[in-house]
Formats: sequence, C-alpha cells, structure tokens
Amino acid sequence: MDFMYVLLVVEVFFLVAMGLVLWKVLAAMKRRAGGSSTGWSALEAAWGVTEAPKDPITTRANLMVGKVLWRNCVVVGIDPRGLHLAVKVPIFGGFGKTPVRIPWTAFHDPEPARLFWADATMWRLGTPEVATITLPGDLESRLDIAGHALGGRKPGL
Repeated sequence: MDFMYVLLVVEVFFLVAMGLVLWKVLAAMKRRAGGSSTGWSALEAAWGVTEAPKDPITTRANLMVGKVLWRNCVVVGIDPRGLHLAVKVPIFGGFGKTPVRIPWTAFHDPEPARLFWADATMWRLGTPEVATITLPGDLESRLDIAGHALGGRKPGL
C-alpha cells in the first residue's frame, strides 16, 4: 500500500471526526442558549412573531434574557406595539431563535442592575412573570428618546 494513500485515508478520517465533534459542540451550545424556563424560549412562547425588526434602532446589542447573556447579537426595533427583538449571530443566523415583540404593557417592576460594569435595568415581563430582561442604560435612553412606554418608569420611581 502506498504511504500517500494511507496518509490521505487518515486525514479524511481525522476531518470527519473533527466535523462530528464540532457538530456535537454546536448542538450543545444551541441547547444551552436560552434553554431556561425564563429565557428566550419563554419569550418565544409568549410573544413570538415571524418577522424580524424593521428599521432597527440598534444591531449587535448586548442584553440579558433570564440568565443568558446575548452579547453583540441582538437586533432591537421599536414600534407602537412593543419592543421587537431578534437574535442574529454572524455565522449561525438566528441560532434557532424566533424573533419576539414584547408589548410595552408587559414591562413592570424595574430593578437597578449592572451589565458589563455599566448601569442597566432588569425588567420583569408579563403578569404572571414570563421572563426577565436586562437592558443596558444606553439602550434604554434610546427607547426613552423614541417616546415609548419605558419613559418615567425607572427603578425607584
């Protein structure tokens, strides 16, 4: 048997094995991302929509839904009906997550929080509570400028 042929077979076997390992790792990551009962899955069940935000006010936003931090991958839009969020990971697309539109009336009981060492607010969503969302201060100020329902309902007010 030619040495080059054996080397080719070993390389192909190695690449297939690495592909399977990568597939398993990505599947595990997808299961863990927002898999809690108070995470993105809960938002999807309560307020899932089919369309992504039109005319987003920001892309690649950081926010926390439940215990999961969505870093640099959330598209945020607003309209009179509510806050419109969609996950958009550069390589993986929506990462299996449906866009959501959270009605302005669902936001209640704000609490001060920190997100990346900056001021943020954790909001409880829905009655009974469906999930929590932590919005950084700069994103909240954009919502306030747009004149939507979060204005005036700051922690402690």
